[in-house]
Amino acid sequence: MKILNGILAFLFNLCLLLAVAVGSVFAIASSPAYYYEQFEKTGVYATVDENGVKTPKRIRYIGGDSTQYATFSDEQLNEIIDHIINYLFTDEESFELEMDNVNLNGRLTDDVNIFGEVAVVHMEDVKVLLQTLGTIALICGISAVGILAYFIVRSVKGKGGSLLKSTLIFYGSFAGLVVGFCLFTLIELLIMGLGMEYYLSLIWHNFHFIIFPDPAKATGSFFNDTLTMILTLDLFMDAVVRVLLIIAAAVAGWSVVARLLDRRAKSLENKEKI
Repeated sequence: MKILNGILAFLFNLCLLLAVAVGSVFAIASSPAYYYEQFEKTGVYATVDENGVKTPKRIRYIGGDSTQYATFSDEQLNEIIDHIINYLFTDEESFELEMDNVNLNGRLTDDVNIFGEVAVVHMEDVKVLLQTLGTIALICGISAVGILAYFIVRSVKGKGGSLLKSTLIFYGSFAGLVVGFCLFTLIELLIMGLGMEYYLSLIWHNFHFIIFPDPAKATGSFFNDTLTMILTLDLFMDAVVRVLLIIAAAVAGWSVVARLLDRRAKSLENKEKI
């Protein structure tokens, strides 16, 4: 029975980790307010000087073309945000986007292709990935609830225990993998002779080879386009930090519950012995 409990504890923590991680990613990526906040923070929106003069940021690689640049109004950037969210989280079929009245290369232009072909193909891969992760997260969430119910029933019967210990071992191992990944990236950075200012970029680069099993899709994630000019590395790193904080909060909450279940099971077990 101890072996079964150990296996279930491992599965529960794995399901909890995946469900919380994917759920938080979905919550952040589908929130227009998050993009508004990040565009303000990273300077994608127009900046305002002390005289109240607004200066829009020049966005390069319009349509994936190195010769094309544009300045967008904040309202146009919000329209692009809405398009990204709608494509990823609705049945919208194509990521292609044409906009009118775009200040392209210094001239107001209509029918401007905002995203290039490479970006369109990449976002197709991202959409498939999110759909797959959504299915996995749903299965994990349901499984976690079922396993938790099993733990509660066994605790009430004075059986089980060691849930907190199993949890600490699991997340200690997970933290070890994260640290190992960061160290591997650091060693790679040093071998390449790059400065520390490139460390986060290399981490983000290597992370793509984890989330995209197909190396070709991972390699195809790196390109110059309107998309990469507005969805900056700083935005993604901020999202990663938020996801990790949410995971930490969920693990802390579960650890409290696990300790309570362990104590109840042990208390009832001791009573039976008396």
